[in-house]
Amino acid sequence: MEVVAGPSSPLLAGRIASKLNLNPVKTRYKRFPDGELYVSVECKDKDVAVVQSLNSNDDLIFLLLLFDALNDRNITAVVPYMGYARQDRKFREGEALSIRAVAKLIEYYAERVISVNIHSNEAKKYFKNLIEVDAMPTLGEYFKKEDIVMISPDLGSFERVKIAAKSAGCEFDYLEKTRLDSENVSIETKSISIDGKNVVIIDDIISTGGTIVEAAKFLLKQGANTVQVGCVHAVLANFALNKIYSAGVSKAFATDTVEKSISEISVAELISEKI
Repeated sequence: MEVVAGPSSPLLAGRIASKLNLNPVKTRYKRFPDGELYVSVECKDKDVAVVQSLNSNDDLIFLLLLFDALNDRNITAVVPYMGYARQDRKFREGEALSIRAVAKLIEYYAERVISVNIHSNEAKKYFKNLIEVDAMPTLGEYFKKEDIVMISPDLGSFERVKIAAKSAGCEFDYLEKTRLDSENVSIETKSISIDGKNVVIIDDIISTGGTIVEAAKFLLKQGANTVQVGCVHAVLANFALNKIYSAGVSKAFATDTVEKSISEISVAELISEKI
């Protein structure tokens, strides 16, 4: 087995390789003046794990080129952050079902796909040989024995937060939104008072940060002592991190599925166990 580090996941690929007592193989990436991308890989083993998150369109093209360069190998595609998973159904007639297209492309080349906390159960259905890793217990371990309350920003992420909170050994709740009229929405915690407590908002993905900002402002107004934010996938588009800190959040942290400045928690061991 050899490990190939895609350009979006060099640190995580190195950590996975280290867990497997391997070194990542030599690769070369470049962009031509017209914007086209180039890949070459010095790989000798028949079995290879390609580690590449999909946080941009270039990431997807690089992954495709890596697959082609390794076309005669037995490929395990390690896609820690599976971009396009939020387009998991057709919301309007004529739309592309993006995750289906991406799944078909990846599995055309790869015998297995390993990913971390894919956004929805619906998205998972489009893969035939998917191994999903759950990083929520690892997020919870980050706060083990600390005096906190974990909060889901909405009901949709509540089940994920329950898993993280169980690992942390703390209380948990979610924010319930009620539409009052066409312009106004009320927000409240479902059952726990957070007055004077240290709160950690947990979600699977932080993209633009709008939901997190709204939740943080509400919790601080309700008397939370501090508000921290944690997620698996730190996409952080459109200056999201600046917006989050400007809302009063004291700290933001994430795993290294998307390699950003707040990626303090590694999922390398979780992934290496599946390889």
